[in-house]
Amino acid sequence: MTNPLAPTAPAEARSWKIGDIEVTALLDGYSSMPTAATLMGFDDEEGKAAAARAYRKHDAESMVLCVNGYLIRTGGRVIAVDTGAPGFLAPTVGAWHQSLGLAGVTPYEVDTVFLTHFHGDHLGGLTALGEDGPTRLLPKAQMIAAEAEWDHFHDDAVLPKLGEQMQRAYGAARMMLAPYAEQREMLDIARETEIAPGVTAVPMAGHTPGHMGLRVTSGGESLIIWGDVIHTPVYQFTQPDWTVAFDTDPVAARATRWRVLDEAAATGTMVAGMHLDFPAMGHVERDGGVYRYIQAPRQFGA
Repeated sequence: MTNPLAPTAPAEARSWKIGDIEVTALLDGYSSMPTAATLMGFDDEEGKAAAARAYRKHDAESMVLCVNGYLIRTGGRVIAVDTGAPGFLAPTVGAWHQSLGLAGVTPYEVDTVFLTHFHGDHLGGLTALGEDGPTRLLPKAQMIAAEAEWDHFHDDAVLPKLGEQMQRAYGAARMMLAPYAEQREMLDIARETEIAPGVTAVPMAGHTPGHMGLRVTSGGESLIIWGDVIHTPVYQFTQPDWTVAFDTDPVAARATRWRVLDEAAATGTMVAGMHLDFPAMGHVERDGGVYRYIQAPRQFGA
């Protein structure tokens, strides 16, 4: 469960200022997923139209997903938001720690790690597996996540309801989380909670029972880091009703996506997401009855 940088896993960091708060996108890498098998409700003709509206290539067989994390620096705090995928999942992921270094931060400087949810491609930078079991890769970080997420992933009654692959995934998640169990803060999924000045955890349940995002607000500017509200920007902005095969509650995930997209479009809030195309910062605008994603321009000097 170590995270060596695979030869083909790219590392990159890109920063923006939200008022006085610095937010840095950290590229962990990318992976491929089977399009039709992953997207529930997928239709090839509608997919072609959605890809065309997004100015992207349509491929009914395979789609590429970026894997991102974020770093928030505010008031002396250094907050990691998810930590990418473990290198054993694919040769093109596992660069989170290298990207952290490109941002000028060492693992010892991270005081908080906020986890949007507990799927493995968000936990990879947490833990190394050695002869004595899993150990921390972020030695001083307090883990923050939703209590509902912790309870769900540690409920043995859930496991028999899962397929073999997901059972293995839950077991790996438990192992990666274990070194942080004694130093964790669990949030109520039913309400928003400020975790640092200008940084508020926002319930976005559906993809998993405790899926949460973060709202960053400073100097009249705002950003929402929405975790896995969108998995594929090629299709889901035009087809928000298309869920993914690993949504725990597809109905709730769909409702959350419509709500978050609508809020972002109505308010002009900048958005960030773990599977948006890097550098994974942009805006949402309404496009007829659906939405379009506009990549944010680079902030030089940020």
